[in-house]
Amino acid sequence: MPNSMTGFARIEKEFPQGKIMCEARALNSRYLEMNIRLPRPDYAAEQKLRDLIKKNVRRGKIDVTIKWEKAVEEITIPRINENIVGQYAAMARDLKDTYGITGDLTVESVLGLKDVFVYEENHSLAEDVVTTICAALLDALNEERGREGSYIAGDLTERMETIGATVREIEAGWPGVITAHEEKLRAKIHEVTQSSEIDESRILQELAIYMERLDISEEIVRLRGHLDNFRTTLASEDAIGRKLDFIIQEMVRETNTIGSKSNDLYINERVIRIKVEIEKMREQVQNIE
Repeated sequence: MPNSMTGFARIEKEFPQGKIMCEARALNSRYLEMNIRLPRPDYAAEQKLRDLIKKNVRRGKIDVTIKWEKAVEEITIPRINENIVGQYAAMARDLKDTYGITGDLTVESVLGLKDVFVYEENHSLAEDVVTTICAALLDALNEERGREGSYIAGDLTERMETIGATVREIEAGWPGVITAHEEKLRAKIHEVTQSSEIDESRILQELAIYMERLDISEEIVRLRGHLDNFRTTLASEDAIGRKLDFIIQEMVRETNTIGSKSNDLYINERVIRIKVEIEKMREQVQNIE
């Protein structure tokens, strides 16, 4: 069954150190787009999450947000910014060499300089924790997307049945269209010639030309083939949204040809019915992965 490209999942998990909260939102997109927000910038962890998403989602816009709430605020211990201290020391040496300024840097004077101390809060999470919780999050998201996808598949199946039944109506009514045309042709010839004697060979010839020009049997066969292809594709486990969209385009082409060939109200009414169903199918397919 197909997956919908839309869905939402949320997971919260308690740890002695605090609580982790994860959300995933999936929206329609032509390609796979990912946006990941972590408690702190971590390229390595983000890349692993991207690889994990690629294994679980094949198309759509995926937003994943991970938040970390610590149970107890940690006391941030400062550390020395050795890079800054080194620059201060180098500047002091330059002042001595260039201007002959005397004096030494002391610990007390260094500790009073700007940006010597660096304060960092620990927002980092263990990598295995992030990966595990994100895997569970994507499982929940795919479950939601699969549930919605099954609803879409059911709706598409019903519309395919309606189209198939309408095609059968067109086939059943087509001989009557030919008969009606033959009767009109006979009446027209009689009106023009004012004669009760009608050349049957001429009638048959004109009727053959009409049937050849307006024959819709090939279009009906191809339309049925597209319906079968659509049904088979819908049952696939692959990413099928784009393929279904292409099949619908072919269905539209055959239906339009049937409508353009037919000059009969009975046929055209059913062509319109098919077009309405196909358009609704097209809207639904835009949501399939």
